[in-house]
Amino acid sequence: MKILWRQLISLMQGLSIFLAVLLLNACASKPIVEGPLQKAEWQTKALIRDMKANKSQSVSIDMLAIKNQKVRMDVSALMGFQVASLVMSPKEIAYAIYPRKEFYYGKNSEKSIERIIGLSLHPMNLANIAFDEPVRGPGWVCEQDISKLVKSCENQQRSIRVDWKDRTEGQKKVVITAPQFEMQWLFKAPQTEVQFKSETFTLKQPDGFKAIQLN
Repeated sequence: MKILWRQLISLMQGLSIFLAVLLLNACASKPIVEGPLQKAEWQTKALIRDMKANKSQSVSIDMLAIKNQKVRMDVSALMGFQVASLVMSPKEIAYAIYPRKEFYYGKNSEKSIERIIGLSLHPMNLANIAFDEPVRGPGWVCEQDISKLVKSCENQQRSIRVDWKDRTEGQKKVVITAPQFEMQWLFKAPQTEVQFKSETFTLKQPDGFKAIQLN
């Protein structure tokens, strides 16, 4: 009986060691994210309200971005209908508005995307919002939460405000408000293991589209 009991204890000890080794190996093989996010892909949905025109539109926005360098956004409506595609860097921008058959290109500035969303905001700030970075530009003041993440940015002179809400496991809701405008932007957790192709951040004028240069 004593021999059987000792064998049982020995077996349990061996099993414990085996499980501990498996756990250590699992932890060692788990990728470790070091430093802040530098590039990612987001699937998002947005509800855009134009209070002046009393209209609302729900869209899906796929965003691919390299922080502070390059951004691509593809906007679609219900049933996958293409609304717009946009590529940009801090200095240059190009975008196509498919229902209007218009292609805009030129200098990236705070006026660049007013034709799309009716908001005077430098387009690179849309990527800053995705990366949980402060909105940049003259007149912007931002605050952080207790976790040192940006929670709100406001430009009182322009009456524009951005609020980050409901952060949960990489997901979040961002609300952008301005006179006669509101955008509720829902982000899924980003894909961070991404490899962008060279053509990802290029956009050519589609056939039959009118080209309009931005100054």
